[in-house]
Amino acid sequence: MVYVITKNGQPLMPTERSGKVYRLLKSKQAKVVRRCPFTIQLLYEPETLVVQEVVLGQDTGSKHIGTACVGNDKVLYQSNTELRTDIKSNMDSRRQARRLRRNRKTRYRKARFLNRCNSIRKDRLPPSVRHKVQAHIDEIEFCKKILPVSKIVLEVSQFDTHLMKNSSLISEKVKHWGYQKGFNYEFSSRRDAILHRDQYTCQLCGMNNTKLEVHHIIYRSRGGTDDETNLITLCSKCHSEVHSEGLILDKKPRKMQLKHATHMSIIRSRLLKQYPDAKETLGYITKENRHHLNLPKDHYIDACVIASSGKDFKLNNEIFYKRRVSKGDYQLSKGIRGEQVIPVGKIQGFRKFDKVKYFGKEYFIKGRRSAGTCALMDIFNKSVDFSYMSRGWKTPKLSNCIRLAARTSCLVERRRVIPVLS
Repeated sequence: MVYVITKNGQPLMPTERSGKVYRLLKSKQAKVVRRCPFTIQLLYEPETLVVQEVVLGQDTGSKHIGTACVGNDKVLYQSNTELRTDIKSNMDSRRQARRLRRNRKTRYRKARFLNRCNSIRKDRLPPSVRHKVQAHIDEIEFCKKILPVSKIVLEVSQFDTHLMKNSSLISEKVKHWGYQKGFNYEFSSRRDAILHRDQYTCQLCGMNNTKLEVHHIIYRSRGGTDDETNLITLCSKCHSEVHSEGLILDKKPRKMQLKHATHMSIIRSRLLKQYPDAKETLGYITKENRHHLNLPKDHYIDACVIASSGKDFKLNNEIFYKRRVSKGDYQLSKGIRGEQVIPVGKIQGFRKFDKVKYFGKEYFIKGRRSAGTCALMDIFNKSVDFSYMSRGWKTPKLSNCIRLAARTSCLVERRRVIPVLS
């Protein structure tokens, strides 16, 4: 699918007529403005501008984002975006190094307190959360650049962390399945949520390839509740031993992490502030619509269901995988005293995270050496092994790589998927 924009940058409906696109490019009536996804810009003003309604659906998340655009019951664009999770750890390492540096026996340094403008400004967000909010906004704005989006639907939910910790606070007037799901969000029952929390592993023997049971630590006959702190995953053997032999549990269930729920609440408020005309939907509605259409669980599929409002649609066999990375290389050296300097500039015209073509396939540069060799990876940060190649080709060389795109804060790769039959 080829995306088309006008001379003034106004997006038009995409086309699948590759022949016409080729003739426009050959006659210099259009030019290529983006390679992935492939987008052309017309160099003339068309006589008529006819656009159709395009609905953008976004499956928000703290780790992954699913985005899809649907028009005329057909998916025009779909993507999966993986967010960064290393920002907090990187800042902790930087803070530790800064404290060690300032605590050395050097000249006197006057103490400073609350002198950072960024730390005391109003409505400040931590860098890790700010990255997640900005990633959602960037994806929406990107879709609006290549498609005539007329409506935005967001799957966002309000979370009450106090209620998620103590489910007994739920009012009798509020249905359990209707209050944002709480701990059971995206799960059909509490049993599924407990199994997911315990990673489908018995908490006594560690078995994970057998039948599992959800056990009440304090029996309901003795006043125990269905709260997540009173439930634990056991295999069938351990479960029977606990009931028959009175085996004492020496492990306590893991506490529920509310970090992602807090992040989702912040993302919701910032997105609705940025897009006040956007429509809201909830996760359990998307799940019911997906089951009705007989579609598998995935972020981009949920986004398609959100954009179509549960109606039947024609899936696209083209998906764009995206991964957010840092804007630059900030690590200049490694080691205790930093004797070995890490190159951050260009080496033979290549930088880290550049998209290259190596022997007919597209990769990303993961690392470089001053000798002219490099390490390649795919979109999922997995190193590519070239040990099967002949001697002299086992280590990729920069001279054999063709640079396709410069590094950006978002790596993009187009892949073909098998269309799902609904």
